[in-house]
Amino acid sequence: MKQPNYRMYPSLLDKFEAYLRVDEEVESFFNIDNETGEYKRSPEEVEAELKQSLIDAINRVPFASEAADKGTAFNALVDMVIHNESHIPSERAPYSIIGDKETNIVQVTFPETDLAPMRNFLFDRRWVIEQAKYFDGAVSQLYVSANLPTRYGDVELYGFIDELKRDVVYDIKTTGSYSFGKYEHGWQRHVYPYCLITSGQMESVSAFEYTAYVLKGGTSRTPLISGTRYPEYYTYNHEQSVKLLTAHVERFIEFLEANKELITDKKIFGQ
Repeated sequence: MKQPNYRMYPSLLDKFEAYLRVDEEVESFFNIDNETGEYKRSPEEVEAELKQSLIDAINRVPFASEAADKGTAFNALVDMVIHNESHIPSERAPYSIIGDKETNIVQVTFPETDLAPMRNFLFDRRWVIEQAKYFDGAVSQLYVSANLPTRYGDVELYGFIDELKRDVVYDIKTTGSYSFGKYEHGWQRHVYPYCLITSGQMESVSAFEYTAYVLKGGTSRTPLISGTRYPEYYTYNHEQSVKLLTAHVERFIEFLEANKELITDKKIFGQ
């Protein structure tokens, strides 16, 4: 694969998508005061926040998120059950995992960092095992990469697929609430199948599924975390995804070049 002019992964494309959809964020239920009907944040404030969030992601500014850690923990547990493996802490996965059949608890501990305190998550062990059956036989955490030709040069698209089972790609999401279509504008469903096919790893991909889990528990009253699964399934059309990706990526490149002075991490420019 020749040296790309730019390098991008799906969550950056998602952040840019959110920035382009600033009007939806402004008009969202959460931004309108129930009593007055006024905006809690002005359109200018919302746009500035979304832009800063995008720039921070491009620059790989460290951040702490309990919700993100909880999702990472659940994903790791599912992978362990699928492959019947024990967890070994590493730089990419610094957390530790301890399971107990007698108490039906599996505990995931994230160490304290400069940004966050130590976090402990207690999962319902039997529930986790039941959820992992859904992905039985899958290949987990598969790295994919492929170049996308654009009018501004080649762009390397890359990332890790959560689960690949036969010709369906799965991405596991954890959330506090869900309504169908929540991930409709997500770019993983285009990027990962595109990479699999363009790199020659697979001849075709039939579909992409965001496997969403609404988690509950994790409180003093209900300490064990479990939840409900909501599959969001999309048939994959390679030609259509190529067109959509090309248009979105080219627009993102134009944003990058217009804001180059704000970008301190040059990895996105292929460096």
